[in-house]
Amino acid sequence: MAITGKKTNRVKLFFKKNASSYLFLLPFLILYFALTVFPIAQTVQISLSKWDMMSPNKPFVGLKNFRDLFFNDPLFWISVKATLVYIFSNVPLKIVIGLLLALALNKKLPGKAFHRTAIFIPIVINIAAVGLLFQWIFNPRMGALNYYLQKIGLGPQEWLIKPTWTMAVVVLVSIWWSVAFNAIVFLAGLQSIPGGLYEAAKIDGANKRQTFWHITLPCLRGTTMFVCITQIIGSFQAFGNIYMLTGGGPSNATRVLMIHLYETGFYYFRMGPAAAMAIILFIIIMLLTLIVLTLFKKQVEY
Repeated sequence: MAITGKKTNRVKLFFKKNASSYLFLLPFLILYFALTVFPIAQTVQISLSKWDMMSPNKPFVGLKNFRDLFFNDPLFWISVKATLVYIFSNVPLKIVIGLLLALALNKKLPGKAFHRTAIFIPIVINIAAVGLLFQWIFNPRMGALNYYLQKIGLGPQEWLIKPTWTMAVVVLVSIWWSVAFNAIVFLAGLQSIPGGLYEAAKIDGANKRQTFWHITLPCLRGTTMFVCITQIIGSFQAFGNIYMLTGGGPSNATRVLMIHLYETGFYYFRMGPAAAMAIILFIIIMLLTLIVLTLFKKQVEY
C-alpha cells in the first residue's frame, strides 16, 4: 500500500510540474486530431463502405472497393502507369536542375539577389494561372510556341493533342513551376558545408571535379534525401497543373492517380473507391519514402 501511495504521489507531482506544458500543447493536439487523425480515420471508414455522398448511410462492404480497383477498373492501372512515368521523368530532372541552379547561385556573381528572386518567382504563382499560361503557350492552333515555330519555318506541333508530346509538356511545366524550391534547399545545403573542407582539398591538389564528387555531393546527402522525398510526395499529389493543361488526356496519357481519384469521387460520386485509392496512394508514398531513407541512411563522414 505504501508503494502504491508513493507511485500515486509521483504521478500527481509529475502532472503538477508539467501541467502548463500540456496546456500549451493542448490546442495543437486538438487541431492535430481534428485535421489529421480524424480525416484519416474517416477515409479508412469510407474506403470500406459504399457511399455516394448523397445518402446518410454508409453500408460496410469490406475490401470490395480495393478488389474492384485492382481487378475491375482498367483506368486505375492506366493511372498508376501514368503516375509512375510522371514521377520517374519529373523527380530526377528536378533534383539535377535544382542542384545546378544552386551551384550557380552559390557563386560570387553580380546581381546575385536579383537572380535568386527571378528563379523563385514561378513558385509563388497560383497553379491555375500557371495552367492557363502554358495552355496558351502550347495551344496547337493559337499557341505562342507554334506561332514562333512557324515564323522560323518549322511546322506547328500538336503539343497537347498527341500523347507522345503531352507528358513531356506536363513535366516541363512542373519543372518550371517548382524547381526553385529544390534550388533554394540545395543552396542552403551548400552554404552549410564547412569552408575548411574545400581549403584542405585545395591544399591536397584536388581539382573542381574531385572536390564536387568527394566533398560537395557527400555533404549534400541529407539535403538530397529531403529533396527526393518531398518531390516524390509532391509528384504523387500532382493534380492542378495536369488537370488545367490536359484534363488527364489525350487518351488518358496524363491521367495520373490524383485525377482518377478526383473524378471517381467528385464526378461519379463513388466515394468508396476514391477513398480506397487515397489509402493505396498513402501506402505507396510510405513505401517509397522508406526506400529513399534506406538508400540515404549512410552518414556523412568529414
